[in-house]
This record gives sequence, C-alpha cells and structure tokens, in this order.
Amino acid sequence: MNTFLCPDRRSTSLLNRVRDDVSSLRADIGSLVLDATKRTLPNSAHELADRAKSQLAAGGAYAASRLKDFRSNSSSKQSVGWIGGAVVLGLLAYGAYALCRDSAHCQKNAADDSEE
Repeated sequence: MNTFLCPDRRSTSLLNRVRDDVSSLRADIGSLVLDATKRTLPNSAHELADRAKSQLAAGGAYAASRLKDFRSNSSSKQSVGWIGGAVVLGLLAYGAYALCRDSAHCQKNAADDSEE
C-alpha cells in the first residue's frame, strides 16, 4: 500500500498511521462486540430476571398477607356479601331486560311480517 498517486513522504506517513488506527479500531470494536454478547448482555439478563423474580415473590407475599387480613376481617366478609349480591341482582336484571327486549323485538318482527 505504499504506492500512491501522490508520492509525498508526509502523506504516505499519515495514510499509514490512519490505516493502523483503522485496523486498531476494527479490532477494538470486534472485542467490544464479543465481550458484550458473551458477558455483558447475559449477565444483565440474569440480573434482570433475578430482580423480576424477587419482585414477583415480594408482590405475591404482599397479596397473600392482604388476602389473609381481608379474610380475617368480619366486616369485609359482610361487605363482600353485599357486593356479590348486588352483582348477582344486576346480572339478573340485565338478563330480564335482554329477554324482554328480545321478545319485544320478536313481536315487532311478527307484526311487521303479518302486515306484509
């Protein structure tokens, strides 16, 4: 690579230094990518997974303790009964409404068919 269009000694020296720097940079980038894929990313992934497991375990323990407190509280049992009853009553009312609406729709269609 010593043959250039411009055989200036200074230019040749600078180009050789740039070539060496580029080669060094390529080697460093290769080492960086290799280290990142073999060590840094897997270690980070393991650390993140461990942190997520511990957070899930802590959340599960907190939920279990809150559920235990909720079950032991007698007024909460009564309020759950009222809420459950209200939900069942709402579902029954919606079912009756849907049944009436459907039968009214069927009667209207039957009346329309008889007029035609």
